[in-house]
Amino acid sequence: MPIKGVDGTEIHEILVPKNTTIYVAMRAANLDLSLWGSDARVWRPERWFSPLPQSVSELPGAYSHA
Repeated sequence: MPIKGVDGTEIHEILVPKNTTIYVAMRAANLDLSLWGSDARVWRPERWFSPLPQSVSELPGAYSHA
């Protein structure tokens, strides 16, 4: 799933100026019901051992190699 700008062009990189502080909301991402389903807030380590849900495997970044 390519990420697109407001003009519709695909975004492949983002300029981050030196000394910029970046916050990653990992807890929020790992508990997101729209990504993990209705049991997103249930501790189920096995969810990472079986194929990931399509909603997660298509995300660029931590959950995939896209």
